[in-house]
Amino acid sequence: MIYDLRFKIKTKINIKFIKIIIVLMVIVFATKVAKTVFAQEVLPLTVVPPKQEVLVNPGEKFTTTVKYLNQSSSPVNGTISVLDFIVEDNVGTPVFLDNPTVVGTTTISAKYSAAKWISFPTENVTIAGDANIAVPVTINVPKNAAAGGRYAAILFQPTVNQVGGGQEGTAITPTAIRLASLIYIRVAGPITEKARIVDSRAPEFLEYGPIGISTTILNEGSYHITPKGNITLKDMFGRVINSSPLDIKNIFPGTTRIYNNNIGPKLMFGKFTATLNATYGEKGQLLTSTLVIWLFPWKAALAVTLAVIIVILIFKIWYKRITKKETKLTEELKEETAELEALKAKYKDRIPSDNNPDQTPPTA
Repeated sequence: MIYDLRFKIKTKINIKFIKIIIVLMVIVFATKVAKTVFAQEVLPLTVVPPKQEVLVNPGEKFTTTVKYLNQSSSPVNGTISVLDFIVEDNVGTPVFLDNPTVVGTTTISAKYSAAKWISFPTENVTIAGDANIAVPVTINVPKNAAAGGRYAAILFQPTVNQVGGGQEGTAITPTAIRLASLIYIRVAGPITEKARIVDSRAPEFLEYGPIGISTTILNEGSYHITPKGNITLKDMFGRVINSSPLDIKNIFPGTTRIYNNNIGPKLMFGKFTATLNATYGEKGQLLTSTLVIWLFPWKAALAVTLAVIIVILIFKIWYKRITKKETKLTEELKEETAELEALKAKYKDRIPSDNNPDQTPPTA
């Protein structure tokens, strides 16, 4: 019995020890995997320039350069590719089109596509540690290219070593960590520059400032624009209270951008007018809008009004009490004066004359 008990105890201890060893091995393995994944997702690369604008003529062969800098001590292997990109949202997020014509519900018009014009010497590159490479990018513009904007991105996608089937090879990393250099191509010639404000809004009534103003601008032209301007806030007397500049943002053809501005101090009272004046394009075309906003700190005004009413009531009560007390004292003084006069009249004959204070009263 004793031997069986010792054997069971020893067996339980061994099982616990094995479980601990397994848990430690899992933790170590998970840590290594996490480090590997993290190392793959963080690219030690910098692209120069991140974006560039080039002006080309129909039929021209134009060459530019994209440089990749490796900031780590280890070499980085990767592939170079080119994709069209567009901007659909109102915050300027570029969407890379892996399919030349469609990705999901996103489509690109042929008049904005430029990927098919672009070529480079090689697709596979290796960037040595603490070094850089310059990739020459050639843009072959067709003779019949229409004037306007074209948009493409030069992408660097790193590869990682992969071992399988007894052979070492490479595997492409996920597309989420591609490094892009955006190229805005302008084909020379007459272009359409047209934009308008499709929405401008702010609260009609506010208690306190600053005033939040949202402006949406639509680009209906054939080339991206960069509106520049200010929103000016004036009070009811026409005095300028504050001014806020528009953020510098590109608006791509057929898309909108939202501009958010906060303008004015915290404490304001009355009617205010916010006017946007901005220009865009080569000819400096004007964009303008006006909003009217009323500001009244009603809570503070209510508190002040109640405080004034309370002070007035307290003063009235105090004044009434003082007046009542004075009236009572006056009446008491009158009564005492009347009593004194009555006493004087009663004892008038017994009071010595002022002219003869030593005079003795006559005898009978």
